[in-house]
Amino acid sequence: MGSSIFSLIVIVACSVSLQWVTAAPTWPSSVDELEDIMMLNTGYRARGFATAVTPCSAGAGPGRVTAAEFIRTAFHDMATGNIYLGTGGLDASIVFELDNGGGDNIGQAFPTSLKIFAPYLSSRSSMADIIAMGMYTAVRSCGGPVIPIKTGRVDATEAGPPGVPLPQNSLFTFRNQFLRTGFDSTQMIQVVACGHTLGGVHAENFPQIVPTGSAPNDVKQFDSTAKFDNKVATDYVSGQSTDPLVVGPSQAAKRASDLLVFSSDDNATITTMTNPTTFADTCKVLLQKMIDVVPAGVTLTDPIVPYDIKPVALQLTLQGGGSEVQFAGEIRVRTNTRPASQISKVEVVYKDRTGGAGSKFSATQKGTAAGFDDSFTFYAFSARISSQTSISAFNVLITLTSGATESYDNNGSGYPIQDTVMLQSPQSCVTDSNGKKLLTVAAAVRSPATTADLVLTLKVPRDVITPELQSQTVAMTKQSTVGPYNILTGTYLLESGQVQDTKFDITSGQAADTFKSTGDLGANCAPLDSTGSSSSSSSTSSSSSRTSTSTTVSTSTTPASSTTPTKPPSSTSTSAPPSSTPSQAGYTYAGCYTDLTSGRVLTGKSSSTSTNTYKTCAAYCSGYTYFGVEYGSECYCGNQFSNPTAPAPKGETECNRKCSGDATQVCGAGGRMNLFKSLTQGPTNATIPGYTYSGCFTDSGSARVINGKYNYDDALTIEKCAGLCKGYKIFGTEYTRQCYCGNGFANPTTKVAEGECGYVCGGNSAQACGAGNRLSVYTAVV
Repeated sequence: MGSSIFSLIVIVACSVSLQWVTAAPTWPSSVDELEDIMMLNTGYRARGFATAVTPCSAGAGPGRVTAAEFIRTAFHDMATGNIYLGTGGLDASIVFELDNGGGDNIGQAFPTSLKIFAPYLSSRSSMADIIAMGMYTAVRSCGGPVIPIKTGRVDATEAGPPGVPLPQNSLFTFRNQFLRTGFDSTQMIQVVACGHTLGGVHAENFPQIVPTGSAPNDVKQFDSTAKFDNKVATDYVSGQSTDPLVVGPSQAAKRASDLLVFSSDDNATITTMTNPTTFADTCKVLLQKMIDVVPAGVTLTDPIVPYDIKPVALQLTLQGGGSEVQFAGEIRVRTNTRPASQISKVEVVYKDRTGGAGSKFSATQKGTAAGFDDSFTFYAFSARISSQTSISAFNVLITLTSGATESYDNNGSGYPIQDTVMLQSPQSCVTDSNGKKLLTVAAAVRSPATTADLVLTLKVPRDVITPELQSQTVAMTKQSTVGPYNILTGTYLLESGQVQDTKFDITSGQAADTFKSTGDLGANCAPLDSTGSSSSSSSTSSSSSRTSTSTTVSTSTTPASSTTPTKPPSSTSTSAPPSSTPSQAGYTYAGCYTDLTSGRVLTGKSSSTSTNTYKTCAAYCSGYTYFGVEYGSECYCGNQFSNPTAPAPKGETECNRKCSGDATQVCGAGGRMNLFKSLTQGPTNATIPGYTYSGCFTDSGSARVINGKYNYDDALTIEKCAGLCKGYKIFGTEYTRQCYCGNGFANPTTKVAEGECGYVCGGNSAQACGAGNRLSVYTAVV
């Protein structure tokens, strides 16, 4: 971290909640999207938000610490707030403040952090809330306390005033800047100490503090540990500080701001921070206070707490003939206190649309996921229900292996599900249209309603790092009547790059089916026969309950006929998977793999063209280790897997979209990628006498898989790590420069795809040394 005096100071004066609240949350809630981002770090349905700060020492370049940069970004966004005027605070105004001539926001920390945050921006997660989430994630990844996260922040539409505390300021100026943001003189000292437990000062930004060439990688760290602890305080009080804002050139340059602040009360406050419990408890309170400063008129929610039971990806779909609806989705069960191994059965018990008793059906285990402090298991279900009696709500019944049962009724109200308007995913599609993408959305609207609107939330590029959210409304047109439902369609012409990032709602009166993704739709609009069965199964990609909160900037209404025809188009853009394995000269074919719009697997560079083939994508990705083709026209390149992936559950059949440049080849599908690995590019695993390579395994900064001893070396090679670990049974390399030794796996781990260990070793770019939270593991030959 580094730069402006207090990489993390900040604002506010709100009441503070110190623990997860005990009251169970009621679903659905405005916090649901952010709860997923916060809780699902790894595993099934992982959002991957913590990947960039795992392990704590991870950074975008030598000497950089992304966790510190997340914290510093939050500070700079909030630090110009004014609690007396009710202006500024955490409002994401920093996205407009980066091109300010090198004033308050110099350095790469801010644009790097905002680029990481940008994919998570949506109508349900403001950039300001995501920046606050960055604070929680950075602190927790580094072993710090759980910072309670409230939501409801509103993004600014222009830059705020200058006024971030800078190292050259006087004590008088510092005190007044902190008072303006809600901190007294004692809290000023405490929050500076909390902020400077991570990161350091960069010569590029502050050469008067860290002269060029005076420190490794031209970065002087605040203390000697790569974790959230009180070392910065204990070193200072004991006279052993290496903090560049306490000792060194900063004193002569009159920029020793930490020394000035810490000593401002004769070291009384900083001395109390040498107690580790006091340090952690104080930081927990003040960092929440810091991120809770918001402009007047903005009301924050209660802190996010994890659901014990959370419905996921619920979808009702009218089946052919109109006599039945398919109800599909998943139940996410929190397994902290009751592991999945103790669960015998999960059942959905539903009520009909009048509130009367319906029936029940079982769900089967689908996958597991984990956050920093919580674990989850997902159970999937799909059942057909009479469209006449239908459904209005459900409870969840869990039977344990002991025979005991647990019933969850969503705090007495049941988990609601409306059947007035339903996305018909099988009848919806995205097709090619003169170089653009024609979106066709079909919906079933229960009689007597005959109208509905398609409301799209588009991400539109602008002159700053993060996109603008814009809303477009299309009036849907009735096509037919099937059973008790009217079938309506709406169309909209998207740019090719908007397909994977666009969300949409379907509204009819007060009812809505919301937060759907165009990237989850297929390339073929299947017919819905008025007397027979639908030719395709339903999508279960997102919640059917109306819980979204708009953060869009501009809105327009467009009749469906003004963009494209209202009739759903026929499509021939999909095909059966090839009878032979896809191939490309110079590459090995890895298979059909999963991909997510919120966390791309390959992030080196990408393109979307009407001439996409294996050959053109390979040429475009020349010099990269991997290339992947997706959704017909998309090509992605990378040297490692930037986010988790896995072979598609149903294998090659899930990659079934024809390549835009060659109809004889298949180029992935929505969320599916045909993946290729270069025979000549990229790092490989070394041959080490006395060891065999065991594979790529998951790791965790809070629970190291190999924990005998370790070393960090910017010039690490596999041979160096093997030498360090001589006498141990296993060793592993991670994140380019980390070496771990042990006699076995000390904590749970999972073997993952080899591409997830694609970082080159710092001392030998031909060798692979794991990745963020990924270990390249070698085992001694016995």
